[in-house]
Amino acid sequence: GHKRGVWDCQFSSHDRVIATASGDRTLKLWNIGDCSCVRTFQGHMAGVLRVRFLGTGLQLVSSGSDGLIKLWTIRTNECESTMDGHDDKIWALDLSPCGTALFSGGADSKIAVWRDTTKERDNAVREAEEQNIFMEQKLSNHLRHKQYEKALEIALELDKPYQVLKVLTQIVEKDTKNSRGIETLQKHVVKWSPDRLKQMLKYCREWNTRARNSHIAMLVVKAVVTSIPAAKLASKYEGVPEILAGIAPYAERHFDRLDRMVGDSYLLDFTLFSMGSLHGSNNEGYNEWAERSKYVLPPKEAEGKIQIGGSLIVGGKKNKGHDSDSSDDDIVTIGESDSEASGDES
Repeated sequence: GHKRGVWDCQFSSHDRVIATASGDRTLKLWNIGDCSCVRTFQGHMAGVLRVRFLGTGLQLVSSGSDGLIKLWTIRTNECESTMDGHDDKIWALDLSPCGTALFSGGADSKIAVWRDTTKERDNAVREAEEQNIFMEQKLSNHLRHKQYEKALEIALELDKPYQVLKVLTQIVEKDTKNSRGIETLQKHVVKWSPDRLKQMLKYCREWNTRARNSHIAMLVVKAVVTSIPAAKLASKYEGVPEILAGIAPYAERHFDRLDRMVGDSYLLDFTLFSMGSLHGSNNEGYNEWAERSKYVLPPKEAEGKIQIGGSLIVGGKKNKGHDSDSSDDDIVTIGESDSEASGDES
């Protein structure tokens, strides 16, 4: 099965299989009963010199001429870990009697001792998950009790951009109602460390790419540049100028969009003024149109203004002649009809 010489072999103490290490850079697992190859493990960059079974025989550990030690799972045929501790070929590899340590010796005149830290890492991951759940619960409690300033710090610590955006929106709305501007944001900015400031500016760079989030992003940037001098931002905060340079193009685009929207709003003002004075002081154009037109619904007077069709209020005085002359059998028109125009000509 191997294409080059076999350097080592190891019998399993839990099953009728044997593992072999070869100079063709592969490991093979053989069935002793029928001498068939059960598994082939590939991953070493040079010849494999030593192989050993681990634990209950479900894993293999191997060393090679590339100076690497690899841990393999037999069931999945995958390399679970690669350990680099030698600068030359690893000729010696063996386990401690209790199975908790691995010893390796190489041509670089080094003897390395490797210990199994799986339980410690699993415990660390479990503790991190518990801490994360605890912090998320604290964040939810602060949001529920509207303690937004404490919620902001926790959301930043958990690195949750969506929650940070949600909290900042609430802070801005609260300060707007109290006419405080961006005072709360400025208080937080002066307390942030350089890493926290860069984190927030990166969030702003992402938020600024969408129009609906650009307002919050610009307020945060304003709080930063008004609380920290520009010279200090450029010199002592590494990476901040590049982040701000990424924010600028989208900010210019949003300001251009707002300018166009303000310009377009004048068309609405002109249209409303053409229909009648907004303040009820100049009604010459409206009164002239009202004298030669009939309404779809009888006009009603509400607070000195005429209500047309039950929805639109146009400044003017009530025309009493229409109430007495119109009836349910009248044909109601708006403006001048073609038939009336032709009758006048004849």
